[in-house]
Amino acid sequence: MWKFPQSFYPFFEWCDMTWLGQTVRGNTYMFPFIETVHIVALTVLFGCILLLDLRILGFAIPRLSTNRLYREFQPYINWSLLAIIITGVLLFLSEAVKCFDNEAFAPKITFLVLAMVLHYTAHKKITQVEVASHPVAHKLIALVSLWWWFSVGVGGRDDDAGLRRANGERARHRLLGAEGGPV
Repeated sequence: MWKFPQSFYPFFEWCDMTWLGQTVRGNTYMFPFIETVHIVALTVLFGCILLLDLRILGFAIPRLSTNRLYREFQPYINWSLLAIIITGVLLFLSEAVKCFDNEAFAPKITFLVLAMVLHYTAHKKITQVEVASHPVAHKLIALVSLWWWFSVGVGGRDDDAGLRRANGERARHRLLGAEGGPV
């Protein structure tokens, strides 16, 4: 895994200290509520993307054209992505410094940007084609789409584990001191 360069740390620290980050972090119920909305929106997004890509690959919903499926799913994809971005920013602001220390965060954001760009460019273009069976190039785009979106989800899970690990290492460091012995 890779992390953001150290030169980005002041930005992460600034984000962590914003009033919005402090409000989310300081409220007992706000973080879990925002995280729940985030996860529900992710589920809707991943479900739509999965079915659309499986249709392109020829494994799902053969009676509907890819174009029709895309048109049907696009409002759900757009709204869930908007919810994911808004809730993701709020979650990030409340734990920005922890995110900086987390090795899973930078790849997660990278895959998110790549997947979004792919979805609104090449993916959109191949869904406009009315064919009974998509050519290999279209199927390759669908596979890359699945891989990148799946990587975003896995990065979120690794992100959670990394934040717990970073919190544990900080606590151990405080207890043992810099030399590794008891304080």
